[in-house]
Amino acid sequence: MDPVVFRTCNLYKETLVDKARAYPVIGQKMQEFRKFKSENPLQQYGATDKPFAGKGNFGTVISGLRHAHLTHDIMIVYTISGRNPTVFNLYGIFSHDELGIGQPPNVKRQKAQAKRMTNQQFTV
Repeated sequence: MDPVVFRTCNLYKETLVDKARAYPVIGQKMQEFRKFKSENPLQQYGATDKPFAGKGNFGTVISGLRHAHLTHDIMIVYTISGRNPTVFNLYGIFSHDELGIGQPPNVKRQKAQAKRMTNQQFTV
């Protein structure tokens, strides 16, 4: 099995603390996500693990940006790249509304969040 590396940024750390405070199950769900992806890096983590639309505000700004639900409304946003090691960049944990993809969609918020994500620096 190829090694897997998880890299995080300040946005991820901020949103993890924020979401874990509001939703105590998030810490456990992130452990489950990391364990699953460590063992099966290219497999879907549940039915909702998929890329953002390629022509949307996230897919056009960050190539290969994906999201997977941790709860009904809360999701982890990440990219995956490379082999040996497979590298996961964890961008943050957000609700639909925070990303601007709730009902109704908020394009202005989508663009602002995508820009915020592009400015992140990742460390192991």
